[in-house]
Amino acid sequence: MRVSLEKYRGNRSRFTCPSCGHKYVFVRYIGDDGKYVDETVGRCNRESKCGYHYPPKGFFRDNPGLKGERQKRRQNGNYGFAPVKEAAAKAELPSATLDNSYIPYDLFEETLRGYESDAFVHFLKILFPHSLEQVEATLKRYFIGSYQDYTCFPYIDQANRICRGKLIRFDRRSGKRLKEKYDTHSLVAKLRSAGKLPGDFNYKQTFFGEHLLPDSARPAAIVESEKSAVVGAICLPEFDWLAVGSKQSLKAEKLMRLENRRIILYPDADGYELWQQVASEARRNRISISVSDLIEKQATRAQKQDGCDVADYLINEQIERLEAYQEFVEIYNAKLSTVLNDESLLDDFETIIEEQKSILIMNGGLTDLAAEREVTQLENVRRIVLSL
Repeated sequence: MRVSLEKYRGNRSRFTCPSCGHKYVFVRYIGDDGKYVDETVGRCNRESKCGYHYPPKGFFRDNPGLKGERQKRRQNGNYGFAPVKEAAAKAELPSATLDNSYIPYDLFEETLRGYESDAFVHFLKILFPHSLEQVEATLKRYFIGSYQDYTCFPYIDQANRICRGKLIRFDRRSGKRLKEKYDTHSLVAKLRSAGKLPGDFNYKQTFFGEHLLPDSARPAAIVESEKSAVVGAICLPEFDWLAVGSKQSLKAEKLMRLENRRIILYPDADGYELWQQVASEARRNRISISVSDLIEKQATRAQKQDGCDVADYLINEQIERLEAYQEFVEIYNAKLSTVLNDESLLDDFETIIEEQKSILIMNGGLTDLAAEREVTQLENVRRIVLSL
């Protein structure tokens, strides 16, 4: 039997993506007998922003026990696939008639480990070597986890219920998403394949980071990607950083959940105009909202074509700071070596220290020991060394 992606037959042949949660964007693999392999086996049409692709080969690789079962059912004329009409009917039910599903905490808790081998966590610690406490605190606030070789970004609502988890694979050096097979996946799909979740999981739409809102009055900064939200939270903690997963996911009605809060949108390079329209509609609903033109003004044409976002901007700024710091360290160490090996400069250094001590003792009323501590502080020593 041949299996291929289902041909377009309107919305009845397009389903909710198990990774990004968007409706009518997911194409399933279907056999020539008109039956689906599995609800999670297919490809998301949002290739640049989601990229979820779970082919039959990968499904049966993850579920080896189903191969033998498939052979038995094939002999009986039943391949074990979901009938097209039944699956399509389920997808067309009004969402209001379906109860939302949530990931049990005990299953989600299994992702909150393995940070030592997580590529995204490794990248953040290399990028922010002088802010490791801030990095750790941000990872905990967003409940960033690891699953196999993926980083898990959980979508948690304001009642602290885990709605879904987006799994992304990153390059540990560049921090960029690995655009290879299986680079983006869904925690729900993985847990269903493992038999830990039922097949009729109904996604609730929410913001990534929405669980932060009940205990905070900070302005909300909204971006597309989960990575941008995490990087933004480290660099600019005065905001609550939220992500929507894609530019099309931002809707004026969705922003109503953030009423009575100041909102700033940070669209990617290719989403500025669309988010301006959404913001305009939200203002008619009396939402306090503005759209940052940071990327629109700062990004080059090449960067815009490459889908530059606020994370790229903040990461580049941080790299420049690290390079400037490294340059300072090299200059200072060279100067210090010169001072330590030049008797005349060393005498000048000691003379300046003694003069500063005398001023603090005579005019500042400090004891000799207190004055010694004051003038030998690291920043003061650095200033003296660089002045010689």
